[in-house]
Amino acid sequence: MKPRLLVTAVTSASLGLSGVLSVVWFLTSEGDSRFEPAVQGLGLVAGLTGLVLERRAGAVERRQQTLGAITRELESNRTLLHRPPFTDAGRPALTWTVFPRLHISAVDAALTSDVLSQRGDRALVDRLHGWRDEVRTFNQQLSLAEILAFTDGSAETLRDLRHGLHAPDGPLVVIEDLLDDLLATLAS
Repeated sequence: MKPRLLVTAVTSASLGLSGVLSVVWFLTSEGDSRFEPAVQGLGLVAGLTGLVLERRAGAVERRQQTLGAITRELESNRTLLHRPPFTDAGRPALTWTVFPRLHISAVDAALTSDVLSQRGDRALVDRLHGWRDEVRTFNQQLSLAEILAFTDGSAETLRDLRHGLHAPDGPLVVIEDLLDDLLATLAS
């Protein structure tokens, strides 16, 4: 049995037994002590309710922090994609270039934690998986292109690599489309 289920079962059984004992005490006792079980029962219910609500509030807060970190990371990637060397489509490619890599650490952290395991987060999690996979592939392709450009060193190879990166159906277009889609999803 899972620990969480065990704790829930023990807590529920204890609360149920406490309720039964309180009712028996209320029915069999006389005088002012008759209301003592009601006070204890209300205290137990208040404590358990507070505990459950605190846990849920903490989960909501962690989810909001995670979504904020993902949004900041995606905005950082957007800024990165709109700066040189990514914006240098028409620049003559006479030397090899080291491209900055896109960031995915906040997305990785969100996917490896259970913060986005609530109902309704499934579509977002699927999009984040797609984004992470695409960015990893993109970053690896950049590394391979840089190695090729460095080892070959010809202006033609450098031009071809830059043209492929900036082509209408190239990886930058795919990445930016996914990025825009993900940011729109997070904003809604």
